[in-house]
Amino acid sequence: MWLSFVTALAASLLLTPFARHLALRMGAVDKPDGKRKLHKAPVPLLGGVAVFCALIIGVVVANLSQSPDHPEMARLSLVVVLASGFVCALGCVDDCYDLGARFKLMLQIVAVLPVVLAGCTVDRIVAFGHPFDLGWWGVPLTVFWLVGCINALNLLDGMDGLASVVGLATCAMTAIIASMTGHPHVALVALVLSGALAGFLVYNLPPASIYLGDSGSMVIGLAVGILSVQGALKTSATLSITAPALVMSIPMLDAALAVVRRKLSGLPFHTADRGHIHHRLLDRGLSTWQALCIIGALCLTTGAAATAATMLRNDTLAWATALSLVVLLVWTRLFGHYELSLVKLSLASVLDSLVHLLTGSAHSARRASLDRLSCMAFDEAWNRLVKEASLWQARSIELTIHAEGETTGRQVWSDKARANYDKGEWTLAMSFGERATRGCELRVSGPDAGIPEPLYLMRLARVMRIYGQHWLANPEGVPSVQLKLVGPSDRRKEAA
Repeated sequence: MWLSFVTALAASLLLTPFARHLALRMGAVDKPDGKRKLHKAPVPLLGGVAVFCALIIGVVVANLSQSPDHPEMARLSLVVVLASGFVCALGCVDDCYDLGARFKLMLQIVAVLPVVLAGCTVDRIVAFGHPFDLGWWGVPLTVFWLVGCINALNLLDGMDGLASVVGLATCAMTAIIASMTGHPHVALVALVLSGALAGFLVYNLPPASIYLGDSGSMVIGLAVGILSVQGALKTSATLSITAPALVMSIPMLDAALAVVRRKLSGLPFHTADRGHIHHRLLDRGLSTWQALCIIGALCLTTGAAATAATMLRNDTLAWATALSLVVLLVWTRLFGHYELSLVKLSLASVLDSLVHLLTGSAHSARRASLDRLSCMAFDEAWNRLVKEASLWQARSIELTIHAEGETTGRQVWSDKARANYDKGEWTLAMSFGERATRGCELRVSGPDAGIPEPLYLMRLARVMRIYGQHWLANPEGVPSVQLKLVGPSDRRKEAA
């Protein structure tokens, strides 16, 4: 085992500089954009090529050192190498030409099909000591697991050394679990991948001189997905679900919350954002090294819980540990709090709409409110909005009227008592009409510490909708914006 580990480590140390030179020659570099990619200069990609080649060399040495009485090692090595080679080639193309999200997902599914055809599927899972037969569902669930692992590591790879550290931690824990469950061939391949990642990590630690790229993150995700399942098998097709689920819990949690965040925010899944766990830690003022250590410690903790559950045959202990970590992350607002708020707001909106649908009171109440506002002067209606918004800790309100692309009316209110609060703010903005013809925009902001509960935020949005529709239909009362006409003499003065 140690010979294979050291071989993969040495191969990765030697091959990574060549991969970096190849990436520079091919123009496969990650350029900073000032938003998500904050590194100072372009960094070469294709680090995954070095990791994959080191994996092949380590696996060859491991197979040569095995006796021919262990065919499982050769079969597992062939499956891992072929499937990883396909996703590595796919990642290289994506690093160079930026493939579309749907096309890449389709090719990822194609990449895991050889794994399924080789018989690496699960027919039965065991959770908390109770077996559950999957039947033919075992094939799509295996494909879903492997594709999920690929994208979990791919989405997590957004900071120097992060995917390498997470991959190294999960591989090490997988090797320990596989040894305990009587799968030494799985432990051997996991150690080989650990050695390849350890050698690459020398060049990938902050500040990184080369990145894994999709060619590396997808290889790690697929290999860890295969090994975590194979290392936790009780029989040839019976899986103890606790070990692989907990080993991959942090990357899977990050990927799941990314789906929730983008879905409830109305963004396409493939749209990049700064909502991942490493972004949250960096936004809290932590350094790259500190964020890296925290995420690595979280992965080791969940891996240790999975190992303890395997050793003690106690799934409850492992799941309680993982759940405690998630609750701690949400409670401290390090990660998951924003997504939880989106879920609560969505549920509150659905329930509120259902109540109004059953009672039929939503339209009549809105119509009555608009009729009352139409009888008021602008100042009276504006003061009523300020009073209502203050109930939700609002510190500023801005109303803007647009006509034919120009701003024709504007009114602003600000609470001086909260104006100097500099710890961030929440903002709720709503637009009505068309900016090109006639439109109205209403924006309400408040201090970050006073973020309302989702149900109250939804009620505030309903109030803003009533006032916004009123001023869209009656813009003449809004204070007008004075437009300054610039003549030739004014231009000469400005030039001087």
